[in-house]
Amino acid sequence: MTFNDKNFMLKNEPAQKIYEQIKDQPIFDYHCHLDPKEIFEDKVYDNIVDLWLGGDHYKWRLMRANGVSEEEITGSASKLDKFKAFARTLEKAYGNPVYHWSAMELKNVFGVEETLTESNAERLYHQLNDYLVEHHISPRKLIADSKVTFIGTTDHPLDDLEWHQKLAADSSFDTVVAPTFRPDEAFIEHRNFVNFVNRLSDKTALEITDFSSFVKALEKRIAYFAEHGCKASDISFTEIVFEPATKAELDQLFGKVKAGDTPNLLEIKQWQTAVFAELCRLYKQYGFVTQVHFGALRNNHSGIFNKLGADVGVDSLGDQTALAISMNRLLDDLVQKDSLPRMIWYNLNPAYNIAVANTLQNFQANEDGVPGYLQFGAGWWFADTKLGMISQMNALAEQGMLANFVGMLTDSRSFLSYQRHDYFRRILSNYLGEWIVDGEVPEDYEALGQVAKDISYHNAVAYFA
Repeated sequence: MTFNDKNFMLKNEPAQKIYEQIKDQPIFDYHCHLDPKEIFEDKVYDNIVDLWLGGDHYKWRLMRANGVSEEEITGSASKLDKFKAFARTLEKAYGNPVYHWSAMELKNVFGVEETLTESNAERLYHQLNDYLVEHHISPRKLIADSKVTFIGTTDHPLDDLEWHQKLAADSSFDTVVAPTFRPDEAFIEHRNFVNFVNRLSDKTALEITDFSSFVKALEKRIAYFAEHGCKASDISFTEIVFEPATKAELDQLFGKVKAGDTPNLLEIKQWQTAVFAELCRLYKQYGFVTQVHFGALRNNHSGIFNKLGADVGVDSLGDQTALAISMNRLLDDLVQKDSLPRMIWYNLNPAYNIAVANTLQNFQANEDGVPGYLQFGAGWWFADTKLGMISQMNALAEQGMLANFVGMLTDSRSFLSYQRHDYFRRILSNYLGEWIVDGEVPEDYEALGQVAKDISYHNAVAYFA
């Protein structure tokens, strides 16, 4: 077999036949971290390092593992030296998904079929830079070339959504770029909570004195997002908890934290439970898909975090006790309050895949006729790998219905990351193809092809409609 050829990751003929049916489908990228301002301004890139390595903590993490100095990763080294440092890392990164993603990006975007190594790094550096300028490679061109019909960005609750409005008014750009409501700072353990409350009060012209007024102000911002095309919310929790509290307890807790006191673990859980329940009620009311990412331990290397800030490659997958108990109680509480919105749950630790997929099936009943009302989301971050994707699909297929899966998302800050959708489609095709080879499903390429098409595109379009 030849590396990264047309049958890359497709190990059998059935897989190749299924992939042929989905390879050219458009992309509905419902969750990412792209900057809408960059999309609107659409500046042509002139250096491959800015496009390929800038802000990419997947690559930074890998380079540190290869002994590359921080100077050549995030420091003041020349762009050529940074490119060379990545090249000598990549040429030994067998088995890491970055190895595959990088090869696909070089081939599919730039037409470079040779493998990047330290020996050809300088030549390819100049070749890629020339290509960027000659072909006017910009955010919108990369989006259009990848056939992206929808982009869901990740946005602060107090954002004015200026750039989303400008994009919506630009008739020359066909892709819908919608905001996503991401209120991480609404939770008391966040270091910016008090500042967030003050800014929220100013933004909404509401006096926030207790839990109820805090929720009222959040609703005002949710309504603003809804008016500007928002289709979804997102949140990241370290753990899934369920710890009910009375309104009096929440009011007292709000006053305590607002005064500068540090909440204890029980209080953090109580606030998370209450605020998330109110957000879910509002998300259902305004029609937002509720995305829940959980299980990340963030900013573990304090030295690098203090120097560079968050999202720089020093995060880990976490663990927790009583996940199934907490998750079942939380979802049941939402059902009893008629506050359960459409939800996508992203689990970072694959050890919990079966428990998460199994739990979600308890609460799929809905009178709206929505297939997969609660979604077990694609493997993300450290599970955004070949084995991670297969593990997620195994759990979903065995515990629920794989055919209703809303599929892949980019979850990236890079405009080159749309190749991850092709990577996923190849793995999905091979996964279904192996079922045919093993005699576990009929050799019906029309039926399985439709399943693959739905997972790759159509399910997400319908789900976020």
